[in-house]
Amino acid sequence: MAFYRKRGTKWEYRISYTDRQTGKSKETTKGGFKTKKEAQIAAAEAESKINYFGFAENGNETVENYFKDWLEIYKKPNVKPITYTVQERNVRLNILPRWGNYRLKDLTRSEYQKWINELRGHYSEGTARRIHSIMSSAMHDAVHEFMIMRENPIQRVKIPKEINKVDKVSFFTREQLGKFLTASNTPVKNAKYQASIQYYALFTLLARTGIRIGEALALTWDDIDFTNKTIHIEKTLVYPLNSTPYISTPKSKKSDRVIKLDEATLALLKRHRINQKEVVLQYKNYKPSTENVMFHQHDGRWLRTNVVREFFKEVCKRAAVPILSPHALRHTHAVHLLEAGANIKYVSERLGHASVKVTADTYLHVTKKIEDDALDLYAQYIQK
Repeated sequence: MAFYRKRGTKWEYRISYTDRQTGKSKETTKGGFKTKKEAQIAAAEAESKINYFGFAENGNETVENYFKDWLEIYKKPNVKPITYTVQERNVRLNILPRWGNYRLKDLTRSEYQKWINELRGHYSEGTARRIHSIMSSAMHDAVHEFMIMRENPIQRVKIPKEINKVDKVSFFTREQLGKFLTASNTPVKNAKYQASIQYYALFTLLARTGIRIGEALALTWDDIDFTNKTIHIEKTLVYPLNSTPYISTPKSKKSDRVIKLDEATLALLKRHRINQKEVVLQYKNYKPSTENVMFHQHDGRWLRTNVVREFFKEVCKRAAVPILSPHALRHTHAVHLLEAGANIKYVSERLGHASVKVTADTYLHVTKKIEDDALDLYAQYIQK
């Protein structure tokens, strides 16, 4: 409801409304109108915005109230659950503790830039950039979607870059990979389900295809075509901490792909499918998967990514190789393909990268062998 009063020669309006998030009564005012009619028109427009978007106009909304509605009402229905989880966590842990009590219009570029600089003292460039991206997106919407601000005060903020940073890609050499896979196929004394070759099959598949761990754990036996020797990657398993796992779409459009399998990997997967049924019969508390899942827990549910990581580390120790993570098998496959002379476009498509540039930037500097081979080819070409 709007109220009007004349102050001197000018009119102003005052709008009372209920905050949808808190249920508390709030007010917004604006003056400087020459006539009551102008104030009434402006008040009607302001009330329309408040009723539609739930935000106070002219940047008077607090950052905390704005972000709560922005996340829950406008972001959550339009992004993947895992994306929303990451955004909500960054807002709750990083943005609101610093800016929650500010009004949107009180944000300044200089103060925000100082905060970003401080963030870089605690976080990597990538993490700081992700936090800023959320904040910037929210401010952009405040200006262009909800029209409660005239301009975005943080649109030209710069993220301090890493100095002399070289991205390290962890991978196994051919010899190390051989030791690792052998160790994963060696029964451990007093271990449960020693007859199962599940982890050996899983780690071999990761090492021979370069698929992501989430993509592998989402696989069902229906995804493999034994006749054409291919496996279809079209989904990924998301296993949030302290939450229910769910199947999601791949990381990017290029991640939806069909991968050719080599004969040895194909034969191992056939063995694993038979072995999976044998293990169910051999151990009373080992249940089959009702979803026809290729890799699963003893109770038939999706295999947990954190359980896979811990087992991976134990195998690394037994094999006396560097203690890496399952993602290192993806890097290992890419590096070995490139060392073998595979075309980088083929490698990029096999990995499901968004572009060849991603593959080139990630791997071309990894091994000296790739550089040496390229120079050898060049020397042979020049000498012809």
